[in-house]
This record gives sequence, C-alpha cells and structure tokens, in this order.
Amino acid sequence: MANKLKLTGNTQRLTLFCIALQAAAPAGADDTLSHLKALSLQELSATTVSIASKNQQPISETPSAVFVISHEEIRRSGMQSIPELLRKVPGLEVARVDGNQWAISSRGFNGINANKLLVMMDGRTVYDPLNSGVYWNEQDYPLEDIDRIEVIRGPGATLWGSNAVNGVINIVTRSAQESQGVLLSGGTSKEEPGFGTFRYGGRLSPDFNYRVYGKYNHREDFHFGNGEKANDSLDMGRAGFRNDWTPDARKNLIVQGDYFNGGMQQSLNSLDPASPISPDSTKKYGGNLLLRWQQTLENDSRLQIRSYFDHAVRNQSRLDYRRSTFDLDLQHDFRWQAHHVTWGAGYRFNSDQLQQKQALLHFDPSERDVHLFNVFAQDEWRFLADELRLIYGSKVEHNDFTGFEIQPSARLLWVPNQQHSLWGAVSRAVRVPARADHDVNVLFNVGPGTTANIMGDDNFDSESAVTYELGYRFFPNDIFNLDTTLFYSDYGRLSTTEPQTPLVNGDNITIPFLIANKANGEAYGWETALNWRMSERWRVQGSYSLFAIALHQRDGSLDSAATVAEGNSARNRFNLSSYFNLPYQLEFDAHWYYTDHLINQVPAYHRLDLRLGWQPNLHFELAVGAQNLLDNRHLEFSPNIDNAVISSEVERNYYLKATVRY
Repeated sequence: MANKLKLTGNTQRLTLFCIALQAAAPAGADDTLSHLKALSLQELSATTVSIASKNQQPISETPSAVFVISHEEIRRSGMQSIPELLRKVPGLEVARVDGNQWAISSRGFNGINANKLLVMMDGRTVYDPLNSGVYWNEQDYPLEDIDRIEVIRGPGATLWGSNAVNGVINIVTRSAQESQGVLLSGGTSKEEPGFGTFRYGGRLSPDFNYRVYGKYNHREDFHFGNGEKANDSLDMGRAGFRNDWTPDARKNLIVQGDYFNGGMQQSLNSLDPASPISPDSTKKYGGNLLLRWQQTLENDSRLQIRSYFDHAVRNQSRLDYRRSTFDLDLQHDFRWQAHHVTWGAGYRFNSDQLQQKQALLHFDPSERDVHLFNVFAQDEWRFLADELRLIYGSKVEHNDFTGFEIQPSARLLWVPNQQHSLWGAVSRAVRVPARADHDVNVLFNVGPGTTANIMGDDNFDSESAVTYELGYRFFPNDIFNLDTTLFYSDYGRLSTTEPQTPLVNGDNITIPFLIANKANGEAYGWETALNWRMSERWRVQGSYSLFAIALHQRDGSLDSAATVAEGNSARNRFNLSSYFNLPYQLEFDAHWYYTDHLINQVPAYHRLDLRLGWQPNLHFELAVGAQNLLDNRHLEFSPNIDNAVISSEVERNYYLKATVRY
C-alpha cells in the first residue's frame, strides 16, 4: 500500500547491525545519557547567539527578535532536511512547493525566490545573485553535525549587509573536536526510500582535529491535486570536510569545504496555454571552500579574517547557469571603557555566465562580473550599571548596480535584572538588484496571437525598508521563558512589472512589461514563543505569529502584482512541540503546526508529526515516526505565485532511521 511503511532487506539488515553494535556500548553510557536528559531548560536549549552582534552573547541580552534551534531539538525533530527544520521558527514562513523545492521567507514576501531573507552556512552566504533567492535543495548537510540554527526575524543589514531586509539565518556546524569517531546514519521513508550519512572524525595532534563526511538522499515524486505524479523527484550526493587547528587558547584556524552533485525533476509552466505543463530536468553540481582565522589580541580584543570561494553549475532545459563567488571579510572588536566596538570591512566578487537554450528566455548581457565593497561599525554602550545599553551603527556598501547604500540601526536594551529584558529598535535595510531585475528578457504566450514580454530595467533601484521593533523577554526561573516581539515595517521602491505600449504586427500583439520600482507598502505583526519544562521528563515549546501586509502603487493605485504578494503570506501561524522522556530511554515527541489560509488558492492546514525514539546509550539511536498525519496530502504554496514552477502537494510520510556512533 502506498501509505504503509515498506522496509527493504537492506533496511532490516541495517537495523539488526545497529542493534548488535549498541550491545557493546560501555556500561557507563546509560548514566551519562540519563544525566543529559535531566538538564535544565537553559542547559538543553541554546542560550547564546552570535548572529545579532557577530559576538557570542546570551539571548536575554540580545536586542533583536532572535530564535535558535538547538542541536537537541534538531535531533528530536524527525526532520531530514534544513528547510523542514525551519517550520518551528515564529515569524518564518515555510511552504513546500514540490518534492524538492521550498518557499521560505521572514515577515512576508514569500516565494521560491524570496529575496528579503539572507541565509548563511557558517557565515558563508548562500543567497544567489541571479534571482535573489536560495536554492534550498542544495543547502543540505548532515543534521548530526549542525550545532544550531540561529535566526533573526527582522533586519540585520547593519552587520550582515544588503538583502538582510526581513531576516537572517545562519546555520552553524559543530567543530571537528565535537565530532570525533565514526557516525553511520541511515533509513527509509515513504518520501525518501533511501537516505544515509557517513562521517569520520579524527585527530592528527592535540591541537589539530578533522572530520570528513558523505551524504546521499533520494526523494520520490509528489502528486498534484488530481492524483497525477508531479515529476519532481530528487537525487543528490554530498561530501565535505572540516579541519580545526588551535595552536593555543587564543588562536584558531578553520578550513572547511563541501561538494554536491545531483539532479532533480520539476514541472514547469510551459509558457504555452495549449500545453500548460512542461517537464524539466536539472543537473547541478558545485562546491565551496572556507577559511576562517580567529585570534584574541591584547586587552581581549578579537580579530577575525574569513574568506571563501563558492562555485555552482546548473544545467536546465531553458538555461545553463554557471557562477563563481569570492568573498573576503575582516572583523575586529574591542572594549574601551563602557563601549564594545565591532567594526570591519569586506569585498565580494561574483562572476556568472548564462547560456540560453530557448529563444523565449535570455539574459543580456549573458556574462556579468559584479563587485561589492563594504565597511561597517557598531558600538554597544553600557550605562546605568549595565542595566541600559545603546547599540548603534551602520554598514556602507557599494555595488555595481545602484552605487552606495547606507544601512543604519539603533537599538536600546534595558535589563533591570536576570528575569526581564525590554528592547526597541529602528533599522534601515535594502535589497539590491539581482541579475534578473536588470538583464532578463522572457517571452510567453498568454492567448491566441498575444505574447507577453517581461524585460529587466537598467534603472531598477534597490528596494528599501525601515522597520520599528519592540521586544520583551521573561525568564522567571530555569523551567519557563517567554519571548515576544511587535514590529512595523515601511517599504519603499518595491518591485513591480509595469505594462508598456502594446506592439502590433499584423494579427500578432506583443505586450511589453518593464520591471520597475512602482510600489510601496506597510507590514506589521506580533511574534511570541515560549519554553516550559512541565516536569523533569516533559518539555513544551510553542509559538504564535500574526502578520498583515498592505501594498500599493506609489501613486496610490492598486497593483495586481502587489495583490498577489499580499496573498502570499498567512495571517496566523501556530507551532506546538512536546518532548517527553519515557522510561527505558524512550522518547516520544509531537509537533503540531497550523498555517492560516492564503488568499491565492491555498486553504488553511494543520500538520501533526509524531516521533518515537530509543536511545539506550550515547552510541546508538533508533527512531520511527509519522509526518503530516492529519491528511493524505495538502497544498502549501499557490500555483499562481510563481510563473515557472507548478506546485504539488505535501504528502503523509512514515520513516525509520537508525544512527550509530563510536
């Protein structure tokens, strides 16, 4: 049966092999595991964050809307991919488009190419400069080696630069010292009949540690609402390494890299009303290399130099795309009396080549080199016995499209005691133009004898946002905490497609559309999250998000594209997670998600995930679970939002996973 879990012979042998290995675990491992599961809420949850200030600091002293998914929460989520993990973040919109693509954004403007959310892996940006978005199916990594996922809801451009308009995500991996030995992880599910990870970590000397890994997964096709296969499967392999060299307590060098290779299927709008669906196959590969040097200087000041190279190739039926990126970043922070100053500078070079395969789509020019320079500075000034802190600064960037961009912020934090903190902020951020905004030229049929032509514009300007935020955190004890944020954002020069004078050639009509900055908008909302340890064995997490947006033409008239964007975000979202430790080292976890309806043909839906895990010691873990239990299939992303990809439905899934560490 399609909805029943099928165990292959290989899976049965893997399970028996894992059970045999765990029987040889040391006798003291059970006691250590029991101690870990009895830790307080603060010890189990990530309590420090670096994304808000580029320096490690307690969440309670962070004047930003920050949320952290800890390593323990990743392990017990039951998820097998990074984008699925992000569902539990308040204020973050996560919609699965098809079997291998997601639309993820923060505080509105969601889409496959959501362009106001900056995403990084260990500080390396994965925001793509072609379409202003993230290829989420390429952002894979062994979840066992992710230390935490840090998320800022709201602008972070003062430190992280352009495109961090409504949010920033940084996926932080574990050090090589924390991932020693062998890890084998694998399993099967209805969605992914086969997935597996191998990792080995070792030590060449007391101050030099390393690890290497390999990962493979295959995802089956989803289905459309009429039951037909969507032809959106994925096969992807990935490998990588990380080296940590720590010659002394004040110096650290990290060298890490990744390589991916695979292919995916998708169903595209054919741009022809007579044949609306066009199957597409994409082959992709690429890799990256990152170096980061950190050194503590005199007077406990700190210097960091980070550089990376990133290369990616994507070959599709309509377009071949090749991109190379080089990035260099320097950061220095120091303390002077009541001030903590962080400043730095950076340079990024991006080069791409685009080769058209269809006359309907091309970029002019087909090759482009883009340079980005930046300097930034931020000061944290503490006064009134450290109860009041003013954090202010700005980043100044220069890009080849719009020239100089200034992105300042000012934040005020009041920490009267360890139980309460109140903060407020005002920030400006911009989304700089992408290649598609300037250089794209696409034709498609909209009816007999009628063709639409969308063209980029060399005069396209940066989109901007000024955001006001007010937040409060409550930490009454070590078993409960509450975090809530109110925000209002004022957007200017938003992207629109403006119709031009039709061109008539006999019986054929071509309607030109020019990409422009003709819309403004406002958005406001409320985000709240709580953690509550109900007992020594039971912990509960919950969140609620309220969001509203209104977009309009700059002359005051309503724009149809703005109406589509408004309908792209749910007004209400709820998340509730329960982590329960049962006797005999069993774990029972439940995760419920609710997303309000979208105006664009997506009804409200509930999702319930259940997981039963068995971790008898630190060396072995077995988990079985079910996802999306409340319905067979549901749509999460409107087929009218994106003109290229046709959405399929997210299906009920069952999985079995075994993990061995030694």
